[in-house]
Amino acid sequence: MLVLKDITNLKEVYNYHMSFITPFFFKSSFSKWKESFLNDIDGEGRILFKELIVKGVYEEDKLLGFIQYGKSSFVFDEEGNISENSYYQIIRNLYFNNKEVGAILLNEALNYFKKEERIYAFFHYFGMSEFARHGKLFEKHRCVEDLLKKFNFTIEHENVYYSSIINKIENSEVEIKSYELTKGNQQYIDFILNDEQVGGCEIHYVNEKTTYLRWIYVNGNIINKGIGTKCMKALKNYLFKKGITRFDTDTSINNNLARHYYEKNDFKYEGITRSYYLK
Repeated sequence: MLVLKDITNLKEVYNYHMSFITPFFFKSSFSKWKESFLNDIDGEGRILFKELIVKGVYEEDKLLGFIQYGKSSFVFDEEGNISENSYYQIIRNLYFNNKEVGAILLNEALNYFKKEERIYAFFHYFGMSEFARHGKLFEKHRCVEDLLKKFNFTIEHENVYYSSIINKIENSEVEIKSYELTKGNQQYIDFILNDEQVGGCEIHYVNEKTTYLRWIYVNGNIINKGIGTKCMKALKNYLFKKGITRFDTDTSINNNLARHYYEKNDFKYEGITRSYYLK
């Protein structure tokens, strides 16, 4: 008999969660995973959720799936600025081993949310910090996506996930100007060439060996002149000297310019990730 319960043993949720093979489910200790799972912050130190609920479905004493859902602590306005006057309704995590279990979990979350407001599932920005806050659903978890579509969820965004191994120092005339780490373990960097800033980026330190590139740019007047590649080489050199060997990122599936740039700079295609919403 399947029974829906409040989660009391987070260690079994941790073990179950980490059993799902996903490129951005980085190896994490239970204590760090737990902090990210329950009390997460974004790159600037803002608390991500003002309310989070975790439910599991059990058969006897065996966990067969879990869901985590709640209300965010802030939203983004039309200009992309942070506003704390409202919240998003978000299904943050949903993993299960069969459709019946998934339906029980999803119904539980939908009964909690206000039906007249949009409901998000796998909202990119509100993913777990231990997973570089990449909140989207990986394409190989097809049973989860099938269930969401059955409940009339629509794909909102599709991203391509990339990963690059850093194992050497490469020549680059570009210099790095780095800033202090933020409360959320992120760092802003300027790229300097001939004493002028030519671009910048933001990176997220996941662990001692892994870093995530949140965004990167070069000045518009020097695009397609090879400066972007020199900036990437300089960035990888900087990370390699800090002991980083894995460098991940993602971009919109339709951003062909960015995809070409990453693939040209030795980033390996890992798959598609998606976010969803229910009107």
